[in-house]
Amino acid sequence: MWSEKAKALNAWAEGVGRARKGPVQDLDFDASSAQLRDCLNRGLLKMTDLRTDPEWFFEAHRVIGSNLDNLGEGFWIRFTVQYNLFAGTVLAIGNEAQVNSLNDMQAKSELGAFGLTEKFAGVSSGMVVETIAEFDLKTREFVITSPNEGAYKNWISQGFVADKCVVMADLRIAGKAYGPHGFLVDFREVRNGKKEVVKNIRLDDMGRKTVCNDLDNAWIAFDGLRVAESCLLDRYAVIDKDGVYVEKQKGLRTMELIGQRLFTGRVAVAQVATVFGKRQFAKTKAYTDAKLCWAPGNVRPPLSALPQIKKIFAEAKEAFDYCERYNALIETQLIECLRKEAIPKPKLISAIAVSKIRSVETCVQLCFRLKQAVGSYALMVGSGFEATDFMQVAKFAEGESYVLMQKLARDRVKAGAVSAAGQEEAALVASLATAKPAEWNAKADQVYHLSELVMDRTQAEWMGQKHPTGIARPCAKL
Repeated sequence: MWSEKAKALNAWAEGVGRARKGPVQDLDFDASSAQLRDCLNRGLLKMTDLRTDPEWFFEAHRVIGSNLDNLGEGFWIRFTVQYNLFAGTVLAIGNEAQVNSLNDMQAKSELGAFGLTEKFAGVSSGMVVETIAEFDLKTREFVITSPNEGAYKNWISQGFVADKCVVMADLRIAGKAYGPHGFLVDFREVRNGKKEVVKNIRLDDMGRKTVCNDLDNAWIAFDGLRVAESCLLDRYAVIDKDGVYVEKQKGLRTMELIGQRLFTGRVAVAQVATVFGKRQFAKTKAYTDAKLCWAPGNVRPPLSALPQIKKIFAEAKEAFDYCERYNALIETQLIECLRKEAIPKPKLISAIAVSKIRSVETCVQLCFRLKQAVGSYALMVGSGFEATDFMQVAKFAEGESYVLMQKLARDRVKAGAVSAAGQEEAALVASLATAKPAEWNAKADQVYHLSELVMDRTQAEWMGQKHPTGIARPCAKL
């Protein structure tokens, strides 16, 4: 049952859909970003709610995920970039003045982007950045530079229309590198009476996509952009008057804190995958229930009565229900960490990864099977099947699924003996324990199969029951 806030957000989304002239598929960047500015202006979700009301933060994501027909395929991504990646990072590593600036942005309906991914440091490459932020002691400024084309920020959602951006760059002082840090940077300034892209920032659209063309995805380059010292998100690290880097809390890496947004993002992605799948099945069932078929004896059974379609609907119900219940358990535990401003324990981090991988893969495989079963209906614009590449985004968002599976397998091997593990899992761990990097790659089939077993066991432990057959296992039979 939705809360009153959720009902208000849903009513807003439905109102946007009713007011639109033309099909939602024709929505462009400007119209979609205007929708988010309106949402900000109305205060339907505050940019600080991830800290103050995390339950509502996750519920709001589910509401938006159920309104793609009203808001556009790419709006959910725009929404989570604004509230999770951009605002959430400021909440995680910004000082109080920077956090308070989020309220000013909301009042002005300003949009934010999150500049982490680079051409040579993408979702399959790890959280590495080549963008440089060199500290100039004389002027107390940072000079942000893209040293080569590989360091250009890539696929930055909302980057084409953003007013501000959290830019991840390697902080350097007198040539010494201190690792990736976040900088809250203005992307636009008023020139000649209108907002223009700040000088020494270059950006352009990544190009037309198969889905989500209402979302701008930009590449961004920095040509010696000078920003004030106050742009450094410095809750945990500062530069003193002599230009010395000072950690406020020893042993706490900035990237660990930025990683918190990947955890919240993974839970949100898992949830939207389940919402997307259930929505697609509900829409298709309405069609198959109404579509009559021929049968002997003047019988006109609905298409949904065919055994193969009936079977997939039953399996989907079991699988999506299981995903929802598992994801709810993970969300509850993560909310406790958010309220305490604590980094999740390794067990929860692994469970979050499983949530994202399994929910997305379940949606992908079930929707594909359904598409094959319903014939030419799946070719029609408006059937929902034209938007299934949205799940391609989900597979790569907040941690590429196969990279996460590699990590689950590596962590399992490092853990050694686990009492709850079965014989097959233990045998794979023993086989991989002595594998060198080249051998590890050669044993990829075993690596991914181990990851599947770990995910099976993780979900069974959290749910207290056997893993259902309806859940998709992307690599189990390799």
